[in-house]
Amino acid sequence: MKQIITSALYLLTLFAVSRFVFEPTYLYYELRWLDIPMHIMGGFGVASLASAVLTYFNKPVSFWKLFIIYTVVAVAWELYEYVQDIVTYAEWNGVFDTAQDYVNGLIGMSIAYLFVRK
Repeated sequence: MKQIITSALYLLTLFAVSRFVFEPTYLYYELRWLDIPMHIMGGFGVASLASAVLTYFNKPVSFWKLFIIYTVVAVAWELYEYVQDIVTYAEWNGVFDTAQDYVNGLIGMSIAYLFVRK
C-alpha cells in the first residue's frame, strides 16, 4: 500500500507543479525542452503506480501490461492537452508534438519497468 500512496503522491505533485507553476508562468513556452522531462517523469510515475497496484493485487507485472496502461493514460493526457491548447490558445501543437510526448513518456515507462521487473 505504501508504494501505491507514494506513486500517487508523486504523480499528484508532478501534475500540481505543471499546472500551478509551469503553466501560469508560461515556462513550457519559455523553455521548450521542459516538456520532455515532464513527460518522461509522467510515464515513470504512471508505470510505477500501475506496478504498485498490480503488485498489491498479486498480479504479475509485465512490460506489456505497463505498456497498455501507459498508452491508455497517455491518450487521455494528450486529449486533455489538446482541449487545453484549443480552449486556451486556439491552436494545437500538432501531431509531431503529440507523438514526441508519447515517446518521451514511453521512455519513462520503460525506465520504471527496469526498476520493478523481477
